[in-house]
Amino acid sequence: MSVKYVPEIEQPDAPPLETKLRRSGGWFTREWHRIKLALAGSDEELMLENKTQVSWLVYHDYHLLGIIDAGEYLVFRLHKRGSLNVRPSAEKEQVEYLMLPLGVQVRRVYIYRRRLNREIEVYDMRAA
Repeated sequence: MSVKYVPEIEQPDAPPLETKLRRSGGWFTREWHRIKLALAGSDEELMLENKTQVSWLVYHDYHLLGIIDAGEYLVFRLHKRGSLNVRPSAEKEQVEYLMLPLGVQVRRVYIYRRRLNREIEVYDMRAA
């Protein structure tokens, strides 16, 4: 019966094996940030279109983003989480506010007026 073993080879000039921590701050990190920005850039855009004859104040998580006028189309760059709220800029309107929950899949939001029956028309907001 033969015994198999791996003989130890002595290497007199070989440096000792040692692991060193090396921080990645080179080309890969820079390229990764570019790729990340290129892929996620369009996810932060929210297109808002006002199809009504009323100007609206636009809020994201109760922070004022701006005013969207009648028939206007705006693009906002924001983190899509929380809620999007709009309320009429004129005090005479009977609408208090409209609210829509935001998610990453929401790309376009419409503010429009719809008729429930012959007498009742309401303002509404929907995501597309």
